[in-house]
Amino acid sequence: MDLRVYAELRALGMAVVAAVTAQNNRRVIAAGPIAPALIIKQLDAVWEQAKPDALCIGLLPDAAGIKAVRTFIKRLPRRPPIVIDPVIAASSGSRLVGARAVAQLIRLLPLANVVTPNLYEAAVLSNMKVTNTESAESAARALASDGGAVLLTGHLKGVLCVDILVQGDRVRRFAAPRVAGAMRGAGGILAAALAVYLARGTSLERAVEHARLFVRRAFRSARTVGSGRRQYVSR
Repeated sequence: MDLRVYAELRALGMAVVAAVTAQNNRRVIAAGPIAPALIIKQLDAVWEQAKPDALCIGLLPDAAGIKAVRTFIKRLPRRPPIVIDPVIAASSGSRLVGARAVAQLIRLLPLANVVTPNLYEAAVLSNMKVTNTESAESAARALASDGGAVLLTGHLKGVLCVDILVQGDRVRRFAAPRVAGAMRGAGGILAAALAVYLARGTSLERAVEHARLFVRRAFRSARTVGSGRRQYVSR
């Protein structure tokens, strides 16, 4: 899905596989992590070919894999902009990351320029109850306290879909009319698009604006394949 987004935005993406899943647009049947040593060799292969202009990190299902990625990033002489989509559960609700992995994920987050949790992920990572916009903002502030920015994506009920960006002392809310229906993988699409715009040197707020518009276009082009949630289809 990330590679599809990069291609749509005319960016060259290179993928490192951290997990293999058996899933469709209805549910996740099974998930298994890739060995940490193989994750590192994939990263080495990417950096051997070219130095990426941005890094987008998605599902890292086990503590050992997260620790390996964290060690790799800390050793880089120059870090590109890093977007972390802290995937903990699938759109279908299936939990993908256990408690030990969450603890390691929390240690990885300070390396990111921006973290993009949804409400459930923000609640787990901040250990706070998130039930409304105010508590969502508090959770985002807590996650941003280590210096990086947090874009908390809104899944609260209501006419408007509200995303909250916390960057230092600055808080900005992005609101737009909610699009009817449910689409699989919207958070991953947002994070991938955000990484592309940051790679091009776009400021974070402008990158968020562009990425949110891209997701809305993706919703409009989505279609249901078989049964289940709609999926993004490149134009």
